[in-house]
Amino acid sequence: MSDDEKKFKDPLHDFIEESALQERKKKEVLNKELKIRERKADFTLEKIQQGDKDTEIAKSTNYGNYTDLDVADKQRENTEYMQAARNKMSFINKSFTEAIPFFRKNLILIGGKTGEGKSTTVANIIREMIAKANPLTGRKRRILVLTNEEKSEDVYNRVTCLIKGWHYTNHDKFTDEEIKTFNEYISLLSKDGMLTVVDDSYGGASGTTTTLEGICQVFDNLLAKGEYYDAILLDYYQNVKESRKNAMLNEYEVQAALARKLDQYKNRYPAPIVVLAQVQPPDAERRTPFKTRIEGRKSILNVATCCVEMIANREELCTEWWIHKSRFNEAVGEKIVTGYDRGRYVVYTDEFKEKIARMKAAIATDEFNKNIGHMPVAKEEDKNE
Repeated sequence: MSDDEKKFKDPLHDFIEESALQERKKKEVLNKELKIRERKADFTLEKIQQGDKDTEIAKSTNYGNYTDLDVADKQRENTEYMQAARNKMSFINKSFTEAIPFFRKNLILIGGKTGEGKSTTVANIIREMIAKANPLTGRKRRILVLTNEEKSEDVYNRVTCLIKGWHYTNHDKFTDEEIKTFNEYISLLSKDGMLTVVDDSYGGASGTTTTLEGICQVFDNLLAKGEYYDAILLDYYQNVKESRKNAMLNEYEVQAALARKLDQYKNRYPAPIVVLAQVQPPDAERRTPFKTRIEGRKSILNVATCCVEMIANREELCTEWWIHKSRFNEAVGEKIVTGYDRGRYVVYTDEFKEKIARMKAAIATDEFNKNIGHMPVAKEEDKNE
């Protein structure tokens, strides 16, 4: 704008420009609101159409006797289910064999407070599974992890540390040689789909593991392509809090819808599904029910076939696993205790307890010696221990 234009600018100019700007903003907001309403209407219409489709199917369904083909299908499904139950997989270690139904048509919920070891639990389940072959096929087990808690490389690194006996802490302390090993194990563990980890940006699409539709798309693709893993792990439930189709759904509505879908996939997909979830810690008297302490929507407990709560005891290097729900009714109320050894949940034997007692005694002795100013030279066998 020239000096003459600035000097003789009409006083109405700024008013008109501001009015035009406000009008453009109103149109932009209106367009956005229309798009949101349109998306919501599409979502509602899709549900209505699906309901109409299901109704028509129900109308034409014969609720009389099974045909010979129906009977044959039921017999086949029953045989496959019973064989899976008979050959159920080891869950973390042999301590859980009788309590956890780790086979197809089971949705297993593992709950723990923040920092209690849910990601470590995922790594332990993976490590136990890939260490053993399927007795029916002779092939190594394959596992799929859907994570919205960590990046995929973290999951691989945790498993590598379990195998190597390393602690996955202080990431800046790993040497170049150890980093090289981590990278090698990503290749080795992912070979032939033995361990596939899908995080939230898998394939370049955001929301893969944090949206309802992202999780459903993974299962639908697996079913459509006949891609069958021996187990699927979701870490974790409360981080699935958005819907791509209906942005108006709050996180509790999304979690309720997710629980319903997981219940369906549990029956359709031929492998157990394990879901990790955040729970509030129990009170001192353990009076507050487990369901009440689940963060977010509680309906996940209704559809789960087995529910376990993990409570770490860091002083004793052990973890308590409380069975709150199980298809094996005799396991409900049972407490399983595992030891903790360099990231692995191990069988809580008398030998392990004695080892922890010796460690605590040694720490207490060292502390006492420091307090009195006496620092004895460690014996060679003590160093090795």
